[in-house]
Amino acid sequence: MDSILLRRSVRKFKDELIPYEDLVTLCKYGEAAPSAKNQRSREYIIIENKDLILKIAEIYTKSTMIVKDANQMIAVIGTKLDNLAAPNYASLDLAMATENIMIKATDMNIGSVMLGTYPLEERYLKANEILNLEDGKYVFCFICLGYPLNDDAFYDKNKFNLDMVKHIGK
Repeated sequence: MDSILLRRSVRKFKDELIPYEDLVTLCKYGEAAPSAKNQRSREYIIIENKDLILKIAEIYTKSTMIVKDANQMIAVIGTKLDNLAAPNYASLDLAMATENIMIKATDMNIGSVMLGTYPLEERYLKANEILNLEDGKYVFCFICLGYPLNDDAFYDKNKFNLDMVKHIGK
């Protein structure tokens, strides 16, 4: 699948909105990711309000400009750990959903960059407050989305090196 190899973190976006239906499609692909014991430990919030995006930007010191340039975001939300069959795997579930969203975005020629929030308490508590999350829900990450400003945003960097692979034979 070329989208996996072509995916890059895109930080500069055109001033053009992604149709809402496409954002919902990205969430659908996020939810197609595996989850431990099918615990359904994720939710998604589509954010298109620029004032809210600017509030979220204040959470990140070095990445503020990336967030400010985004017109749309998806917040990947973790659910209350006490309610999960395999709470120790919740972060893995959320990470896989995040990657699915970003790969599908590449497939749709939409740029994306992930901004980590959880487990950094200062970040996720502020993010939770901004989004008014309750009932043990928490912001795992934000994915900034937009059409790439540069036409060459997606390319195969070939990060793979055969030295990274070890083999244990029969």
